Amino acid sequence: MRVRFRRLIVVTTGLTYVLMLLGIYTAAFGAGLTCGARWPFCDGWLGLFPANLPSFIEWFHRLVAMITGFVILGAAYAGWTRQDDRRVAWAITLAVGLLPLQIGLGAVTVTLSGVFPWGYAPSVQLLHYTVALAILALLTVATALTISSPPRGETERRQFRSRLRWGTLAALVLLPVQYLFNYGTVFVYSPVVQIVYYALSLLLFGVLVSMAVWTARVVSPISMRRLGHVSQLSTAGTVVLAAQMLVDRQLWGSVSPMVSDGLTFVLGLILIATGWLVFRGTGRSPGQESTVHESE
Repeated sequence: MRVRFRRLIVVTTGLTYVLMLLGIYTAAFGAGLTCGARWPFCDGWLGLFPANLPSFIEWFHRLVAMITGFVILGAAYAGWTRQDDRRVAWAITLAVGLLPLQIGLGAVTVTLSGVFPWGYAPSVQLLHYTVALAILALLTVATALTISSPPRGETERRQFRSRLRWGTLAALVLLPVQYLFNYGTVFVYSPVVQIVYYALSLLLFGVLVSMAVWTARVVSPISMRRLGHVSQLSTAGTVVLAAQMLVDRQLWGSVSPMVSDGLTFVLGLILIATGWLVFRGTGRSPGQESTVHESE
């Protein structure tokens, strides 16, 4: 049961990740309003199917969104009935609680845009993306809690240190690569470039959320303070990265690249500090470490 649930939550989080990229591509391609005000239908045969390529992109995004919503509902049910960690169940339940708001915001952007001037306004789109990011964060928390338990034996402590180091290295590598695809850097900010940028950014977002969860659950008499700082830094990095992604949506026209560059610089400093703590604080020999226990 636990193995099946683990697979389910990983698939649910991955599907949500893909859905967000589809939504970004739909907006960047200019296909968000191609189905007209027929939400949740479209402009093709009987209103059920798309009439052309742009409306297909919007229609396909809606289809994946519907499937993802049902999968999240199924994961919430399984979270309460197929595993024992209530934190996992509550994280998924909170994600479910945000679904009606997210669905409503999606409907507003494509139905009221022609009726009220604020229907497709940047503020509505920004809120739509922010709620999607919150749902992804909650599902990532549930996934991180599910795939990793607090280390108890020496072998598990070794695996925990390795996982933390690999997560830190992944974050340090992802940030400069992500920056290459950022607005106003190397490439023209085309729909494809935006997809690559947000694919890397959301992956980095997931790494930071996971590290914050893992280090918040584990303390050691020797490295408790350092692990606590890693959790705090990872959380701060998550917030800075979320702000950077919101700025780079460019919903209010061409926002100066200096704003995003400043956020990237701050995030880089946070990741460097995190790396220093992780590699210095988890590099002790086994004989120097005390028993690791779970912080409740």
